Amino acid sequence: MNHTGRKQADEVAKSLEDVTISAIYSSDLRRATDTALEIAKYHNLSVEIDPDFREMNQGNFEGLTFVEIRNSYSHLLSEWKINPESVRIPGGETLKEVQDRAWRGVRRIMGRHMNGTVVTVSHNFTIITLLCRFMGIELTNFHTFKIRAASKNVVLIRDGNFRVEIQDDTAHLSPGLLVS
Repeated sequence: MNHTGRKQADEVAKSLEDVTISAIYSSDLRRATDTALEIAKYHNLSVEIDPDFREMNQGNFEGLTFVEIRNSYSHLLSEWKINPESVRIPGGETLKEVQDRAWRGVRRIMGRHMNGTVVTVSHNFTIITLLCRFMGIELTNFHTFKIRAASKNVVLIRDGNFRVEIQDDTAHLSPGLLVS
């Protein structure tokens, strides 16, 4: 994690300092884990690592610039615009697979923590696919969501119903730490 990421993790952790948290879950990818550990410092909790919350596997797109992707995979980008939920990035996942994987993690958390506040630290595509699921929005409309680094999303779960109360909140971040 770079300096900006460390500062973002610190500020999101401080913003949750006075919240009573029952459990903290994290993707197994380092930035998420480091952020979760920062949050855990304020709550005397351990972090449960759950790979179901990891970012979308972007396969052959990993490490490529958008221009390189456009030049080599223009046919996939065209299909992505029309049918994003089922387009498989070569060597990677579809959005639907990401959503199903993350949903499995959500159901596991719901089974363990019926009451209380649970923090889950994850990544852009994973969070967006879950927000779509919580809000009953088709994955074809995933692009309407914007999730910024170290933002907070609050979902209330009551009687098996989901209500997104806060989405992409960055009020806790210093202006110099707002990164799209």
